[in-house]
Amino acid sequence: MALIDIHAHLTDKRYEGKLADVLERSRQAGVDGWITVGTDVADSLAAVVLAEEIEQVSCVVGVHPHASAKAEQGYCDELKRLAVKEVVCGIGEIGLDYHYDFSDRISQRRVFQEQLSLAIELALPVVLHCREAFEDCWPILRESGMVGRKVVFHSFAGDKAMAKKVLDEGYFISFTGMVTFDKAADIQDAARYVPANRLLIETDCPYLTPAPKRKIKLNEPAMLIHIARKLAQLRDVDVEEIAQATVENSRLFFS
Repeated sequence: MALIDIHAHLTDKRYEGKLADVLERSRQAGVDGWITVGTDVADSLAAVVLAEEIEQVSCVVGVHPHASAKAEQGYCDELKRLAVKEVVCGIGEIGLDYHYDFSDRISQRRVFQEQLSLAIELALPVVLHCREAFEDCWPILRESGMVGRKVVFHSFAGDKAMAKKVLDEGYFISFTGMVTFDKAADIQDAARYVPANRLLIETDCPYLTPAPKRKIKLNEPAMLIHIARKLAQLRDVDVEEIAQATVENSRLFFS
């Protein structure tokens, strides 16, 4: 059985000097493909460099909503220069985050729209961050021309009704360790509802360590197996079926 972690932050400073061991543990746990995710221009460059150095690592490049207010003029040109690299398979993570509001919402919406335009120009999939902002995210997606294009709602934290709306648009849904949490009934209902051909999984490491490892503060790709097992339990299927479906979907979505 093999798994692909479609959303990890392998350039995070907490992995400095440890990444080789982290990836070896990942391989031993059956996770042998990784997509590392950029959060600003500098981190996106680091993601590209890492992906070019390590086999089976790909990356997506983008400016996270938290960094939107600090995006300098010309940042999209820098992302475009990176996005044509062979190791780059998408634009992300981009979107809106109204939970923390680390960037003002006007900047968040502007930078989100600009990066959606870049994704359309380059015909690349979008890795979407949408936290407590669905009512604004949704019309921006539609008005930016993303209807019928590849979008994954990363770290899905909505309910079944939201999942239905996302799926009806043709988009994909990815689950993190949140689906394993005891107080995640809505997310678990959504996880049962998503069809196998639209399902993806991720760790979002070093964040969101899944149960039963939540006491470990630093999440890593090896923990993906716990998310796969929880999805298998919720959907009443073998974990191998989850692995096969999500690997096939990952390859289809990210080409």
